[in-house]
Amino acid sequence: MFRVKDHIISLVAVFLALGLGILIGTGISENMLVKQQRLLIDQMSRDFRVQRQEKVMLEAQLQAASRDLYLWEKFRSALYPGLVTGTLAGKNIAVVSHGAEIPPGVLAILHDAEAEITNVVKVADQSRLIEPVNGLGKALAMMISGNSIDHQQQEILDRFAATEMLEIQFSASEKPEAIILILGEQANTSNELVQQICENLDPEQLILIGLEWSEVTDSVLNDLKTLGFSTIDNADTAFGQFSLLSVLRGTPGNYGIKSTADQFVSTF
Repeated sequence: MFRVKDHIISLVAVFLALGLGILIGTGISENMLVKQQRLLIDQMSRDFRVQRQEKVMLEAQLQAASRDLYLWEKFRSALYPGLVTGTLAGKNIAVVSHGAEIPPGVLAILHDAEAEITNVVKVADQSRLIEPVNGLGKALAMMISGNSIDHQQQEILDRFAATEMLEIQFSASEKPEAIILILGEQANTSNELVQQICENLDPEQLILIGLEWSEVTDSVLNDLKTLGFSTIDNADTAFGQFSLLSVLRGTPGNYGIKSTADQFVSTF
C-alpha cells in the first residue's frame, strides 16, 4: 500500500542525489578548469623564456653583424684609394642599361678610377617599348661603340628618344675600349633588342661586360656569357664593383653570387 511517508522519503533521496551530483560535478569542473589554467600558464611561461632567450641571441648576433659591418667599412675605406683611384685613367667606357636602373656605385667607382665615360644610355623596360625595336639595337651599338651612324639610324634613335623609350644621358664621339650592359629581369628585357646590340659589338675589339643587381631572380646574364661577355651579377655591392674594376683592367670572367657566376669576386 502506497504511503505518504515512503513518497516523501523517495523525494528526499532524489533531491539528495541531485544535490550530491551537482556538488561533485561542480568540484570536478572547477578542478579541471584550475588544472587547465595552470597548464596554460606553465606553457606561456615556457614560451616566454624561449622567446626571451631567442631575443638575447638575436641581439648578440645583431651586435656582431654591426661590428663586422663597421670593421668592413673601415677596411674598405682603407683599401679603396689604393685599389680604385686612377686605376682606369684614360680608359674610355660606355654604359647602357635596359630594364634596370644603373647601380649608383657603378658610375661612382668608374669616376673614382678616373675612367672616361663616353656614353650613358638608358632604354626603357620592355613593357614601355610601344613599337617594334627593329633597327634600334644596331643603331645603339653603332653609337656607343663610336662608329658612324647613318641618317636612318639617327631617325630611329630620335624617334625612341622623343617618346621617352630611350634616354641618352651623355654621348661622346670617342671610341670606347669597354662597354657595360646593365640588364634587369627577363620580364623587363627585350631579348630581341639585347640580341641586336650584342650582334653589332665585336668582342675581339671591345671588353664586353654584363651587369645586374643582386636582387634579380630571372637573369639574362647566361645569354650574355654565351656571346663572350664577362658577367657580374651583384653590381650593386662593393664586391661586384671591385670585380668590375678587375674585368676592366683585363681579368675577364663571371663573378657574383648566382648560378651564372664561376667565382665570387675577381682577383686584383
